[in-house]
Amino acid sequence: MKKLIRFFTGSATVDSKLFAVCYLIFRLHLGLSIALGAGLPKMFHKINENGSEDWENKTFGASSWFINQVHDIGFTFPSPSFWAYMAIYGEFLGGLFIAFGLLTRLSALQLAFQFFIISYIWYDAPEPIVGMYYQQLFFVAYLLIFAIGSGPYSLDKLLFRKKIQAPV
Repeated sequence: MKKLIRFFTGSATVDSKLFAVCYLIFRLHLGLSIALGAGLPKMFHKINENGSEDWENKTFGASSWFINQVHDIGFTFPSPSFWAYMAIYGEFLGGLFIAFGLLTRLSALQLAFQFFIISYIWYDAPEPIVGMYYQQLFFVAYLLIFAIGSGPYSLDKLLFRKKIQAPV
């Protein structure tokens, strides 16, 4: 009984198996949900908005509505199209990289920046904490991934076989 009480009142260390497995699930869910839920639909968008969701009605590239949205935020140099494509590839490739633990910190930093922009600049009147926007949750989650890194179950660990500490 004491072990059970200690388990529920204590905390797992970053080096524990429990943390490693839970962090892998966290990375997989967060990475795949952004890659497949946001990046892929922006990468292949509808040709005819009233048409079907079939691949015959899809085209590759940034849609005009997304480029206009990027322009309206103020990302105009060198061009809104450049930043729209960066955001799309950041969501798709960055999400996949986070899910599989490859270049994890770099991808997490890019996505944290992107979700900071979405959370606090794109919305006219952002409400930190009380607004409960899921974009703010994504921002904080990517900051956490940036701080922790890829974890023990990752391609980074498999390929580079060493523990890389954050410089801070």
